[in-house]
Amino acid sequence: MLLKYFNSNRISVIVIFLLLPVLYWIPSLVQGATEPLSVIKGMPFGKWVTAFNENFRVLASLIALLLIILNGYLLIQLNTVHIFIPIRTQLPLFFYIILSISLIGMQHLTPALVSSTLMILVFYRIFSAYKVDGISINFLDAGLLIATASLFYFPAILFFVCLLVALLLLRPFVWREWLFAFIGLLLPYTFVISGFYLLDIPVKNLFTGMADSFAKVPKNLNLSQIISWSYVLLFTLIASYYMTKAIDSMKIHARKYFLVFLAFFLVSVIVFFAVSGSGTGMVYYAALPLGYLFSYYFVRCNRNWINDIFFGLFLILLIWQRIG
Repeated sequence: MLLKYFNSNRISVIVIFLLLPVLYWIPSLVQGATEPLSVIKGMPFGKWVTAFNENFRVLASLIALLLIILNGYLLIQLNTVHIFIPIRTQLPLFFYIILSISLIGMQHLTPALVSSTLMILVFYRIFSAYKVDGISINFLDAGLLIATASLFYFPAILFFVCLLVALLLLRPFVWREWLFAFIGLLLPYTFVISGFYLLDIPVKNLFTGMADSFAKVPKNLNLSQIISWSYVLLFTLIASYYMTKAIDSMKIHARKYFLVFLAFFLVSVIVFFAVSGSGTGMVYYAALPLGYLFSYYFVRCNRNWINDIFFGLFLILLIWQRIG
């Protein structure tokens, strides 16, 4: 059965999962070319990423491919360390790749992709704080990572809400930990503003970049993408219903981690629709919790032909988007 094979830890399965983004990337690498540098807007670090992408298309595309694979690996390792999906599985890598490469035109290096890598590290820090006795400084690190991510892709700063939700769910109330989170959020901006001052760069450029990040960005989808993401939405509802039935039987830590993922997913959806400047880059963020949600479903579901079809449709729709 298809699901039984892909739900194993065989070397061949890992190779197939890694080949998916590589094969998907090949047309973009072949078509990649250096273009004249245009006027670049956005946050300071994001401008550097965009400039690098425009001047070195092929190299930037290769780096983006490596980041996609790295992010998938980090998702696997996060579950290996904290075991909120009951078995070791490669499926988080598979679903992250499926979701994050599914939009044609995103096979290049973007501030949102770089920012999303930092956001995965936020999960490492907050989950590691769950069983810490006494005061944990992990939330200082998490705040730092979120602020740094927002210097690449400003909508990322809105995920600070998820850090506060994690504090409520994972820790007893310790006011110092809440203070650490806010200090972590402010420190990178303090350093950036200080750097602007020392380099005699108008600080208003930073605030202009923030404003530019909310400028409307087209979110045009073709027919294959609309159908594919409609299926993703449908399966999100199916997997969520399955999760609500299973959540009472989950271990306490796993239940709380998935509630954090739920908060993260809800924020990503709200930002995508409410913040016009978020663009399709928010897909990299939504792919993180959805990768775990879908993986949990396929790890725990019955091995039957219906679930084989559910699983196979992800591959079929991905291929259709590439050739459609």
